[in-house]
Amino acid sequence: MLKNVHYANIDMFQVLLQLRREKTFPMRCDVNKSARHKPVRALSRGLTILQILNREGPLSVQELSNLSALNRTTVYRLLETLERDGFVQSGVLSSSLWHLTMDVKSLSEGYDHRDWVTQLGAPVLGKLLKKVIWPTDLAAFDGKGMLIRETTHKFSPLSNHRSMVGVRWPVLSSSLGRAFFCYSDEKTRTSILRVLKTSDDPADRVAKDQTHVDSLVRMTRERGYAQSIDETAQGISSIARPVFFQGQVVASINMVFFSSALVPKVAADKHLSEINQAVAELEENLMDSSDVFKLQLEDKPY
Repeated sequence: MLKNVHYANIDMFQVLLQLRREKTFPMRCDVNKSARHKPVRALSRGLTILQILNREGPLSVQELSNLSALNRTTVYRLLETLERDGFVQSGVLSSSLWHLTMDVKSLSEGYDHRDWVTQLGAPVLGKLLKKVIWPTDLAAFDGKGMLIRETTHKFSPLSNHRSMVGVRWPVLSSSLGRAFFCYSDEKTRTSILRVLKTSDDPADRVAKDQTHVDSLVRMTRERGYAQSIDETAQGISSIARPVFFQGQVVASINMVFFSSALVPKVAADKHLSEINQAVAELEENLMDSSDVFKLQLEDKPY
């Protein structure tokens, strides 16, 4: 029964991982019916949790429970063990969601660069919150849209939405998406458009209008920042800037505000410098970790 799973069993997960690091445990082993030892069920469950987080990105305990077919108590215990061993952590700013950490690199090359950006970017948003009271988000393209990976919505008194991590915004109508798309190179933009043109989301239909897309790129670059007015939610506007790593856009940071309180131009005049400082700090953090981070960019979702 699930209630009989003890931490001692889950600890075996770390033992096997250490053996794997030391190359005294095979990368794969074939287990047949005549195997002498019974499978370690807790190990299998722990690997399942890691696989789900690698595939889906940040998730809540309930979402992990649904996807893994494990009860919430078991998921909590697995997450606590994996967190203790350094493989997962809850969001620095949004504690209800769990994501992979850099240490998962010791298991495989499957660690996603978007998780890397999240881990380095969360403290940056925390600092930005002290300067900008409006909520801000950090997002990366996940192959479908701009997935919010970290946010200050939970802590901003000016936010109407507390649970934003995991929300996906359209590329061509959100400021996060426009910042990512418009500042990417032509090859990347072409690849993203190819994906959007096959999408069933009505918000992506504009990808088929090349004239509109070209105008959007030109105007955004001339302005110096991306903006969105009442396009993702009625009464909500935002401005955003891209985050670069070695000339490639890897994420974007926005500031969200009420359309009745500010227009994008005024918002930019007041706060774009603070946003740019946050972007510069994150880019510096990425450069400091470049030897590992650049490996994650070889497997982009587009």
